[in-house]
Amino acid sequence: MFVLERARAKAGEAGAPLPNPFKRLAREGIQFRRSAVSLVAAGPGVGKSAFALAFAIGSGAKTLYFSADSDAAIQYERAAAMLTGRTVHEIAAMVESGDTRYVDSKLASLRKLRWCFESSPSIDDIQNHVWCWAYVYGEWPELIIVDNVGDVSPDTEEGGHIALESVMDYLVDLGRKTGAHVMGLHHLTGEYDDGASPPPLSALKGKISKKPSLSLNLFRQGEGRLGVVVGKNRTGKPDAAGQYRLALNVDLARMQVTD
Repeated sequence: MFVLERARAKAGEAGAPLPNPFKRLAREGIQFRRSAVSLVAAGPGVGKSAFALAFAIGSGAKTLYFSADSDAAIQYERAAAMLTGRTVHEIAAMVESGDTRYVDSKLASLRKLRWCFESSPSIDDIQNHVWCWAYVYGEWPELIIVDNVGDVSPDTEEGGHIALESVMDYLVDLGRKTGAHVMGLHHLTGEYDDGASPPPLSALKGKISKKPSLSLNLFRQGEGRLGVVVGKNRTGKPDAAGQYRLALNVDLARMQVTD
């Protein structure tokens, strides 16, 4: 047991925010803090993976990305589009032609970003990859992205929300033990799956809003705009009803998410 001063000193960088490339969010007190867990949720095709990848690249954080939802080919095209400003289709055409020298030269800048592509990783798989990172680099990653939380095999035979809660319990523990920020991507309930309306905190599939310290639900806010509902924010202003909304610029053809 510790007094608070001693506990805080032992925690080191726990609670320190990672560099936030989305200045609009940072000005509103939305930070992705070390040792904490966030959830970024949206319907299919709205832009949650683009948001996570843009954050990882823009923050410059040493990142371990568990991409259960998308394979290596898709993530290659997305990251290349993000870095070059070309469309995803243009990148795919380059890959098909066999001439990827320009793209590869751009992707060489992402040495702080490492990927795992198991389609249904178990908690043990995640643990092993994180420990492997520590063994190779002599330190923990600064950012761990799990895309998607629902694709992780839990350590329980129960299904539904109990399984999701088990995964979230593990991610919270992982963040505290490593000092990394753990960003989980997640789905919304059917009513908000089309991304057309602002989803409240209750729209999270499986109702797993208790564990994360930050919960952002994304939706389409007109042409070229990505709406961000701040459903939960322990260190800032939240609104579980979905009325507190911000917006970012988005061009998913080029995987651009900017202020």
